[in-house]
Amino acid sequence: MNQIKKNKTLLFIIGFLLLTNIALVIFVLQHGDHGQKNTQQPGRFSMALQKDVGFSSAQMREYQDLRTAHFDKVGTMFDDVKNTKLDFYALLYKVPVTDSALLAAGSEIAGKQRNLDIQMFRYFERVRNICKPEQRPKFDTAVKQLVIRMISKTGGRKQKK
Repeated sequence: MNQIKKNKTLLFIIGFLLLTNIALVIFVLQHGDHGQKNTQQPGRFSMALQKDVGFSSAQMREYQDLRTAHFDKVGTMFDDVKNTKLDFYALLYKVPVTDSALLAAGSEIAGKQRNLDIQMFRYFERVRNICKPEQRPKFDTAVKQLVIRMISKTGGRKQKK
């Protein structure tokens, strides 16, 4: 009798968890963005340009055009770096891996990451050129904070001030 009561309790718990998971999946499918960002909503950096730096409507339009073109280009660069890193770590499953093969794969990552960073630098440089001279100190502060956030996502260590 005691065993039957335990089984019923376990079945109830399993059923409850199953229903909860199904409800969660339905909720995510109906309300989630499926991993795609809405490019119409301004991000933190766009808001900082408006509020902190003081971009005018004309400056914001110029920035948005620049931003759209930039993200079209770097989106593929980010994917390329990610795929190259996946290929690099796939070498774990190929035994033996020579030092030269490892260095070549690492150099490929480095080159792609370098190109991505240069592209990001040029983007910030072009956005900075939209600024009026009196806006540049505030812009520089906003970019410094953004760069620190970008870097800390990859390393997790404290940054130099």
